[in-house]
Amino acid sequence: MNTSFYQAFVFDMDGTIVDSVNDIATSVNYALKLSNLPCRTREEYISFIGNGSVKLVQRALGKDHQDKYEKVFADYYNHYKVHYNDTTKPFKGLIEALNYAKEKGILLFIYTNKPEKIAFDVADKSFGKNYFTKLVGIPLGGVVKPDPQAFFKATEEYHLDMKKVAYFGDSGTDILTATNLGTKNIYSVSWGYKTKEFLENFNPHPKAILNNPLEIKKVVDNLI
Repeated sequence: MNTSFYQAFVFDMDGTIVDSVNDIATSVNYALKLSNLPCRTREEYISFIGNGSVKLVQRALGKDHQDKYEKVFADYYNHYKVHYNDTTKPFKGLIEALNYAKEKGILLFIYTNKPEKIAFDVADKSFGKNYFTKLVGIPLGGVVKPDPQAFFKATEEYHLDMKKVAYFGDSGTDILTATNLGTKNIYSVSWGYKTKEFLENFNPHPKAILNNPLEIKKVVDNLI
């Protein structure tokens, strides 16, 4: 039985529910080394994440090396599809908060630009099989967020009332995604890959910025 105002929560993945930057950085740097290109820092990868793997690799290459994109992307993906779960894990307090939401009857969705098969495996390892109501990822070459269509198509059966849906993400792309989905219940998280200052100055503005995963409980209770 649903005892919350909210029907459903939608979560971005990287930087919102799992800390995955180290595995991503390791795989892209592996590919860059194979092409004798300079590696990037963890901080740089934090700024590159959020618009899918194509943009990730393009940004890591920089404007002077785009001609090597196809090889570097292939090398990155071949490495990442084996090593994407080496160090990736949920943020502290996240599972407790999500369990609280589930206890209140809220449906939990993931909408991520991560390749779908990898996203499923990450979710299964970090949270257990079938923990989420549904995960919506993007096939390689598919249309990525902030486009909302993949999510709408995948969740038709749930007849979601977007006025009663909250969206959680760590980037500007997530704010735009939530806006395109038609919800104003947009919660940005400061523990992810964008700074609090960036999120505060992004337009449109999120409803609130959460500073700790346990604050999701307050959203469940409609206190934020």
